[in-house]
Amino acid sequence: MRIVTLGPKGTFSEEAALLYGRRMLGREVRLEIAFSTILGCLEQLENHQVDRVVLPAENMVDGIIGITFDLLIEKHDFIKVCDEVHVAIRHVLASRSGEAAQIREILSHPSALNQCAAHLTAAFADLPQIPVASTAEAAARAAQEEQIAALCSPRTARQYGLKIIKEQMEDYQTNQTRFLVCGLTDTPPTGNDRTLLAVRFGVNHPGQLFALSKAFMENEIDLTFVQSRPYKIRPQDYVILFEMEGHRSEPRLKTAFAQIEAYVRKTGGWKRILGSYPRREREELLLDD
Repeated sequence: MRIVTLGPKGTFSEEAALLYGRRMLGREVRLEIAFSTILGCLEQLENHQVDRVVLPAENMVDGIIGITFDLLIEKHDFIKVCDEVHVAIRHVLASRSGEAAQIREILSHPSALNQCAAHLTAAFADLPQIPVASTAEAAARAAQEEQIAALCSPRTARQYGLKIIKEQMEDYQTNQTRFLVCGLTDTPPTGNDRTLLAVRFGVNHPGQLFALSKAFMENEIDLTFVQSRPYKIRPQDYVILFEMEGHRSEPRLKTAFAQIEAYVRKTGGWKRILGSYPRREREELLLDD
């Protein structure tokens, strides 16, 4: 199986790709994992160069990764969400020596710094926090310079030969990031599924959200996620994302989607089904993975 995910190697995105591949194929199967930008990942899938794309979608502290959803909306004709991975997020502070007294600055991805803000302030308030492109880049630089510490996953620290200064740096021990797995088709129903829908109204008028909510309520559909994203073609125009329990093939979802389609078309808008996929639970790589 060929999987591409957000690079570089050594990030939580790689962990998500490994978790997905091993869940589908088992530990003994060799995975071919490549790295790119989010747009580059989707273009490789669109061009049939890879089998699956694994992209970060939502962190419980930082919220959604907007570009992922924006591109899924844009490429909905060719690409569908077909699975999800919930990665347990563990952060450690690590350096070459493992000695806190030698550290002069802390490097990490801005999201990681934010997710560990309270612990960093409590224990290392005097040290500057420098944002970099990824936790893997922070680890690579810490491996080269004695006075740099990296805020990264335990696995990444080990990959770069770093020694841990302090464990459990995350402010919320339940911290996790959800990754969406994309393919050229979505997944057949399993009995425990989710579906992602995007809706844009054309002409705005009062009661539009109520009309959509009514369609979901009347068909007994439980919404699990509602977000809005700026519509890139028109300023101050928005696309609303709805995630719900159930598979797009279920009669109740078909009925609701038909009602929504009829309603939004009257406004000059549209609806797009971005995929149906199994509902998953949080996962974590073992230390020897």
